[in-house]
Amino acid sequence: MEVPFKVLEHSYGFDNGTQTDQETKSGNKIIHGDNLEALKALLPEYEGRIKCIYIDPPYNTGNEGWVYNDNVNDPKIKKWLGQVVGKESEDLSRHDKWLCMMYPRLKLLHKLLSEDGAIFISIDDIELSNLKLIMDEIFGTGSFIEYFSWYKTYSPSNLSYKSKKCLEYVLCYEKKRNNKRYKGLYKVNEADNPLIKSNNQIKTLRFPKESLESTMTEDIFFEAGKYGTKVNEVVLKNDVWFRNGKFQDNLILESKFIWTQENLESEIQKKTKIIFKGKSLAPRYDKANYDPEVPRNLMDGNDYVGTTEEGGIILKEIFGKKIFDYPKTPTLIQYLINFISDENSLILDSFAGSGTTAHAVLNLNKKDGGKRKFICIEMEDYAETITAERINRVIKGYGSAGSPQAEGTGGGFDFYELGQPLFLEDGSLNELVGVKKIRQYVYYTETKQNLQLTNNELRLNETGKQNPKSKIQNPQSYLGTHNDTAYYFHYQQDEVTTLDHAFLATMKTKAGQYVIYADNCLLTKDFMTKHNIIFKKIPRDITKF
Repeated sequence: MEVPFKVLEHSYGFDNGTQTDQETKSGNKIIHGDNLEALKALLPEYEGRIKCIYIDPPYNTGNEGWVYNDNVNDPKIKKWLGQVVGKESEDLSRHDKWLCMMYPRLKLLHKLLSEDGAIFISIDDIELSNLKLIMDEIFGTGSFIEYFSWYKTYSPSNLSYKSKKCLEYVLCYEKKRNNKRYKGLYKVNEADNPLIKSNNQIKTLRFPKESLESTMTEDIFFEAGKYGTKVNEVVLKNDVWFRNGKFQDNLILESKFIWTQENLESEIQKKTKIIFKGKSLAPRYDKANYDPEVPRNLMDGNDYVGTTEEGGIILKEIFGKKIFDYPKTPTLIQYLINFISDENSLILDSFAGSGTTAHAVLNLNKKDGGKRKFICIEMEDYAETITAERINRVIKGYGSAGSPQAEGTGGGFDFYELGQPLFLEDGSLNELVGVKKIRQYVYYTETKQNLQLTNNELRLNETGKQNPKSKIQNPQSYLGTHNDTAYYFHYQQDEVTTLDHAFLATMKTKAGQYVIYADNCLLTKDFMTKHNIIFKKIPRDITKF
């Protein structure tokens, strides 16, 4: 309740790399402003509609050298602590202040998440336990899914004068617990490049003689006694495959495999060093010949989720210079998004940073033809110069001299600034926000539905009066009908409105009940009871949330 409701003001749009003053209607949004207020501004249109949320909040390390202010000393956060938490904030520890910053944001994220949606939060060990506690409180302990571990760097941990960490976590919660199986990065079907999968029904793997003859025999190992021992002869079910340095008939292994035939052949062609061991003959990478260039972040087989080093390389390719110290990679977020989203999902990131989440969504759409939409919120001043600019370049394509050109993903987005509050400090309506946004807010407070302004925009001028070209009866007042209740907002910026018999004569909508907002009412209580009319006074009876 302490968070003011502010409107979003459209600044400009990018449609396939071309800037426009008009909204692109792409559904993709980048919002500059305090993410607490921006999240509340999204409620009228997006409450309960976001399928996947990914956030990378400040880790509260106290490191002031980051571009992203990570020590919870941002002026906006300090203002929140001073005005809402009050004098108690003076005695709070650094962890308390971080929790005060996170708690209301997580509450609003919970409201925005769909019933079948999930939230992923990147975090390290400094606030992991505290985050788990408030997530349990807001989402419920039964909605907890997992801590995913993520190697953020190629470099191993060490105990130098300042210990270096290589591991971070991704905390995952569902809005409503269900038993569906998370599907991972790619859908598993015959058209895909098959990956390791536990539910594979194949019972036979064939080692093609032709493809193996073009590779080095040292590239494939089999378990024979000690782990990693190379053998000169493989015999399975009396079929000889390799003996005395010569290939025999195609080797056929018959068992229950978690590899597909296509995946095996692909790995052979890439000369991947593989070991087959165990009762199920499950493939393993050969640790004795482990190449440090091969990434450790392998999930579901070969799905590589990347490191901060690679995230930095990508940003440098986009901008031609170093931007952030520890950026996430689009592949990590692509992996997480595909756990639960479909090709038409809404994805939200309220700590957008350099715009990696939007980049990941665009990559996925290009890969599978999906129509996912992103909403990214960034409170820092680089929201336009880095966050939005990155996405613009990703859409058009990027790459510097000497490096491969990244083909553009296509698409568009709209850039918004957080605008005026809907209510002034005395509780009156702020007419500077415009009548259309006031109407949208009122309808949402009554119905929890989004008022589709697109059908009404031609009916009203900017003061809320009827457009002379409109053929709709009373369009300046009628909001819509929901659950057999018709809603009217009888409001003019420059005059007092009254609910009387003359106004009722302009109403043509038939419904079981009528909720009518106006400045005054001249109807008797008995008349309103008889005709199922509910009067609500402006602005006193407008719900604040």
